Amino acid sequence: MFARANNLPPEAIRYLVSGLSDAPGAAQLQFTDAQEQASALQGWNQDYLQLSAGAFHGELIQVQGTGIRLFIEQVQQSVLQTGVLDSDVLALGIPLHASGTSVFCGTPCSSDTLHLFSGSSGFEFRPSRLHTMLGIELRLEPAVLGAAGTTGVHRQDLVLPPQSGVLGLAPAALAQLQTYLLNLFRSARTHPYLLSNPAIVAAVADFLLDHMAPYMPAMAPPGRRNGHWSLVRRAIALVHARPEYPPTVAQLCLDLGVSRRTVQSGFRQLLGIGPLAYLKAVRLHQARQALKQAGSVTEAATSCGFWHFGHFAQDYQVLFGEKPSETLRRHNGK
Repeated sequence: MFARANNLPPEAIRYLVSGLSDAPGAAQLQFTDAQEQASALQGWNQDYLQLSAGAFHGELIQVQGTGIRLFIEQVQQSVLQTGVLDSDVLALGIPLHASGTSVFCGTPCSSDTLHLFSGSSGFEFRPSRLHTMLGIELRLEPAVLGAAGTTGVHRQDLVLPPQSGVLGLAPAALAQLQTYLLNLFRSARTHPYLLSNPAIVAAVADFLLDHMAPYMPAMAPPGRRNGHWSLVRRAIALVHARPEYPPTVAQLCLDLGVSRRTVQSGFRQLLGIGPLAYLKAVRLHQARQALKQAGSVTEAATSCGFWHFGHFAQDYQVLFGEKPSETLRRHNGK
């Protein structure tokens, strides 16, 4: 059995999953672009917005079958992760290493909590600047759980949690869950067919739901979560509702009916940056995506509302650790 891996250094985590890339259905991917890493977990409908300055480095190690996907994901910059999963998916995450406080669905948390990504309202996650997450995704389809050969567990008997959030499991319970998932991860390295076996998918789902059940009543309902998070979430929705013409901070204050100080306090508490810096980061991310298809840096910059090209190039390099011309050249050969 594994000892509890909570807050392990990255080199120890790498040892735990060594050899996974040799398994069918396994992949070990590295990224220098946050949005490209977000897209690698297919079906999560994710966006990653880099918030802290510097070159992004990320890694995703995963192994999957038709019913289960296991992954270990690392990011080395602070990013705002947003996404939503299908209604028949149960997805959980346990931090293996965190360099500081994270915020999951409005709740500040450390590396000793269970993250529940499932739920119709989606999830928002700002991990610490150096963060490694152990995750599992189960697709609870009738064809999987109701197939011949299962042990009588059927989808209608599984009550999926209605919303995403943080579950504060007892330390012993979290350690048991973490050990269970790491053992499953390593078993899949040599026996990848396990993750496609309907009986095993059902048994794993039953184990996870059974261990989560005692803690579900403690989850705050959507209307009673962190008040700042509700405000920040509404502000983010307003920003992304009009990507071509994002609102100013003053307009956000008017639309939300709050003072500029309140908006600033909410953003800084939960995202670690102010609203003005967030708006700039959104525009720079738009430019980064535009550079992958644009004919020139000027074309990409102006399409995202930048008119002072010297300032644009400087801000871009500070946030992403490379010049916009380098991004353009890498994707277009120009």
